[in-house]
Amino acid sequence: MNILLTNDDGYNSEGIQLLHEELKKYGKVLLVAPHHHMSGASVSRVFWTKVRVHNHQEDVYSIEGTPADAVSLALHGLNFRPDVVVSGINNGLNVGADTVYSGTVGACMEALKARIPAIAVSVDYDHLKPAKKELTKVLDLIFNNNLISDRYLLNVNFYSKDFKKSKGIIITDLGFRPTQHYYVQEGDHFTTKRRFTPFEFIPETDLYAVNNGYISITPLKFANQTEQGLKELRKKVSGIV
Repeated sequence: MNILLTNDDGYNSEGIQLLHEELKKYGKVLLVAPHHHMSGASVSRVFWTKVRVHNHQEDVYSIEGTPADAVSLALHGLNFRPDVVVSGINNGLNVGADTVYSGTVGACMEALKARIPAIAVSVDYDHLKPAKKELTKVLDLIFNNNLISDRYLLNVNFYSKDFKKSKGIIITDLGFRPTQHYYVQEGDHFTTKRRFTPFEFIPETDLYAVNNGYISITPLKFANQTEQGLKELRKKVSGIV
């Protein structure tokens, strides 16, 4: 199996190094990731500019661009056609609305655009222990049961640092929780902050899973498609237009 590995924390981050070693058990791995930290890049791209690429060793490259740029370069610049793209391990959970902003997820969206299956992997902030203990179990579940698809990515999140071990792996939907964003002025600049308002976690969502000791696997579709919205809107305009 040919595997393309990337992330948004940078090519030399601890999470991607851990994932790199683990993925070698499953096939040939090409690592192409941002040269610098690129969290929050979503699926943004650097278009119409010269892109500097660094070759650090055989099959390890970094690109001065976004995670989606790294995937695109591997496919169309290095001419590597993977069977799956794996992005991570991200330092920080990518659950709920975070998936909209996540560069980790954005890299996988770029893969889906090319009809290549993809897996995003994330852990609670500064808490790699769950992945070190249970990454093999998760990857075995995915690869041995052919869970990957070129129609949706798999967004994997390990349980929060409040738990010492996993209660299991569950398939989840996206959860959403109210969030207040605000800014603090510090001299001549502003720092963005956020706080979560009181919220009841909904079972079978990614937010519920990670906050109750489970490993969450959530399928995410490409771009902004919505089957439910399409059905609902067509029903509303039926007989009108």
